[in-house]
Amino acid sequence: MFLVSLFSIAAQAADSDGDGVQDGSDDCPWAAGTSTVDKDGCPDRDGDGTSDYNDGWAIGNPNYQNEFTTSSSNDYYGVKYSPSGEFIVTGSEDGFVRIWNASTWTNVRSVNAGTDVNGVDYSPDGQYVAAALNDDTMNIYYSSNLSSLYSSAVSVDVGGGDQVNSVEFSPDSSSVAVAIGRSGNGGTNGEVTVISVATGTELYALNPNGEDRFYDAAFSPDGAYLALAGNSDIYIVNTTSGATTWTFTNPPAAVNAIAWSPDGNYISMCGGWEGQSASFDMYQFANGAWSRIWEKTVSTSCGSTTFSGDSSQVVAGMYWYQADGATARVYLSNSGNQVDSFSGPRPGSCTSGNNNQCGTIYGVTWSPDGTHIVTAHGRNDEGVYYWFADIDEDNDGYNTTDQGDGIVDAFPSEGTQWDDSDGDGYGDNPDPAYQPDACVATFGTSSEDRFGCPDSDGDGWSDAGDWEPNNADQWVDADGDGRGDNYLFDLNEYQMHVNQSGDAFPTDSSQWNDTDGDGFGDNYDNASWESYRPSAWPGELLSTTNLTDAFPLDRTQYLDSDGDWVGDNQNSDRPDGCPNTWGDSQYDRLGCVDSDGDGYSDPTPGWPSTGDCFGADAFPDDPTQWCDEDGDGFGSNASGQNADDCPSTAGTSYVDRNGCADRDGDGYSNAGDPFPDDSTQWSDRDGDNRGDNLNGTNPDAFPDDTSQWKDSDGDGYGDNPGGTNGDTFPSDSTQWSDEDGDGYGDNLDGINGDVCPMEYGESFEDVTRGCPDSDLDGVTDPVDAFPDDPFQW
Repeated sequence: MFLVSLFSIAAQAADSDGDGVQDGSDDCPWAAGTSTVDKDGCPDRDGDGTSDYNDGWAIGNPNYQNEFTTSSSNDYYGVKYSPSGEFIVTGSEDGFVRIWNASTWTNVRSVNAGTDVNGVDYSPDGQYVAAALNDDTMNIYYSSNLSSLYSSAVSVDVGGGDQVNSVEFSPDSSSVAVAIGRSGNGGTNGEVTVISVATGTELYALNPNGEDRFYDAAFSPDGAYLALAGNSDIYIVNTTSGATTWTFTNPPAAVNAIAWSPDGNYISMCGGWEGQSASFDMYQFANGAWSRIWEKTVSTSCGSTTFSGDSSQVVAGMYWYQADGATARVYLSNSGNQVDSFSGPRPGSCTSGNNNQCGTIYGVTWSPDGTHIVTAHGRNDEGVYYWFADIDEDNDGYNTTDQGDGIVDAFPSEGTQWDDSDGDGYGDNPDPAYQPDACVATFGTSSEDRFGCPDSDGDGWSDAGDWEPNNADQWVDADGDGRGDNYLFDLNEYQMHVNQSGDAFPTDSSQWNDTDGDGFGDNYDNASWESYRPSAWPGELLSTTNLTDAFPLDRTQYLDSDGDWVGDNQNSDRPDGCPNTWGDSQYDRLGCVDSDGDGYSDPTPGWPSTGDCFGADAFPDDPTQWCDEDGDGFGSNASGQNADDCPSTAGTSYVDRNGCADRDGDGYSNAGDPFPDDSTQWSDRDGDNRGDNLNGTNPDAFPDDTSQWKDSDGDGYGDNPGGTNGDTFPSDSTQWSDEDGDGYGDNLDGINGDVCPMEYGESFEDVTRGCPDSDLDGVTDPVDAFPDDPFQW
């Protein structure tokens, strides 16, 4: 252990603290005291002979909690309790020195110092408060009204670039030590100036080893010495001679803050940033020398420190960086064991480098009775934070931690419980206390039916109350169906429940599985379903069931009132269109009557057939037709019976084509009727524009002969003499041909039959009619002696 002693305490005055105990026998040579039992010459507040250190009041396991926060937009740099503990004084960035009631947290007095207040102190006699000011001055005020003792602030300017860092009263309240350093990285002047309270004038200045900066100063409890916090050095200086009696050269960086314990045996040191970390160190005076007894490495600069009134504990307030950022840590003075820690807000755990939003604890003070700590915060979350030792947070009379009596509240946050005989986490006090242990003498983890009893399967239910004590998945079977009430399952790709165990219906003994998860069970009681229900469907046939799901694999359906295996739920994507009428239609709507079995339902009120083919069956008795797009009575299915040849156009034709336009109503479509406006004609085989119907208008007597269409005399030869089989005599049914063109028909048996059908003749006598008769005397030329003389023959 590093020893930093220049000469032995034996070389000092025989009784340096003036308590009547010679220094060689004095266990607290730096502090006057009356203890005689455990130590000689140490502070003994209650006068019982035992030193405050061993008869202390600092709480062993304080569990500090935030009691109140005075928030601000200004940094608070210093804070100190009054000797009575009734008040605290603060100094802040806005230039105000304020005195607060420490119990009500209200500001009772304030004064504007005119510039940033870098540090404050309360005089040990309670009469004064001192302030370190940012304009190279300090001031002392009456604590009763915060009026200055002087006409103006006291200048402590020692040159360019200096800064007043802290103030501390001497134990007898007669003087104030002012620590002066340089401002930022500039300036080279620094000293500790001691000011007379009575006159406001300098008593003396200290600058051991030519140090250029001082951050803090602390008087020994007897006032005979000052500990000065320099840059990588601590000096202990005799306040009478100004001689440096000890120097600690092992601090690795600037000493931001320093505190001397009330019993004089400890000095705590808050170190500045060392590049990767910082430290908080403890020095102890023993065997006539000072030595560092422990060191704590911290993630950020240590900014403030103070001791508990009995010297047994020390607290350090940290800056803003990383794990220790914005945190105060309490340690045992002798061992460095951590007693407690508490923090202001720590956004982002203070980990985001220079840009993090954490605050800094610039000041810390301990109440005289050891029950409260107050911290001054800046940078972020600025303000004054009040902390109290919550040793019995639930106020049940049992302490949260062992305070030396061996009694600890097993339930520190629950006021109705404090003992736990079997150590299972449940209190011994009976109901109505919180979570009473039903098996006080037996360790148990049950928490559902009763607390603190054995629970073999770890499901929270005691073995005595567990339906299946060795199955962690089940604990009760409310309906007695042999399946536990805890329903477990996996979901497959179709969102069906698979690997089901337990009971989906814990109060219904007729159901236990719900494969589709719709709240209706898989079991059924209708034996007729056995003939239709697929065997692969889940569920069992029971004598009676409740909440029966007719469709156990369809989460949108469960009821089928008409028994047609189409569900009633109209909000499903496949609802029964006629939920109260059995039916097997499947196309236009499901589950309605389909008389012809073509899949389309019979029309009903409110559900007619429609031209878009999405309605009911337009032909309910014809299984080959169901839609009539144009509404003409012929089906749109081209392969069905009486198929509509013009499905998109209404029509009445039915002979050549079905359902096409037929203007004349003769049964033939307009497109297939040569005479679309003549209901008596519809065919013209020979294309001569005369109808083939002999009974119709303008009929064609010769329907297959384009050259003939009329036979006026009915002899079978057409009136058109130029046509095929044309009738030369259209009005004489006995004649039709005149081969020689003499006007007499070739049919000898007909009227005026031609006796010489192959010879042109004009003879008109019956026996020679149509024979040659040049002189027209009636006698044919062959027998007429005078063929050219009509008067002779």
